[in-house]
Amino acid sequence: MNYSIYLNIKKLNPNDAAAMKEYQKRLSAYCKIEHFCKPADDLSALLSAQKDSTHRINILIQPGKKTFSSEELAVHINEIGIHGISTVCFWIGYPLPDNSSDTIYVPILSLSSMDISTGLTGVVLQEQLYRSYRILNHQPYHK
Repeated sequence: MNYSIYLNIKKLNPNDAAAMKEYQKRLSAYCKIEHFCKPADDLSALLSAQKDSTHRINILIQPGKKTFSSEELAVHINEIGIHGISTVCFWIGYPLPDNSSDTIYVPILSLSSMDISTGLTGVVLQEQLYRSYRILNHQPYHK
């Protein structure tokens, strides 16, 4: 599985960048993951610039009341792979796309009910992906 994390910021702060690098290293045993800082006011324009692919899903990360447990997220990730999706693009810190335009439907995922910074949300997302892969492979999460 390939993951791309798009962050609506110009640059990550050093602490978030170091944490994301550590989780990239840990996740390398299970998947390929990369992140990009792409500040933009309109998610629709970024989505329409992507090459069409039936093997990709775009997921918008927003704070919300309904969050996934680690086990639920692991099941969701497993189902994405079973359905033939090889690339997952996460969009963090972007406003909701206008549903009245011809944009691609983007499901929304909530990692926390709190409003946390874009960079820290990227770290939490990678931590949750790591935890999900450990659960899926029946491995202990903590060292």
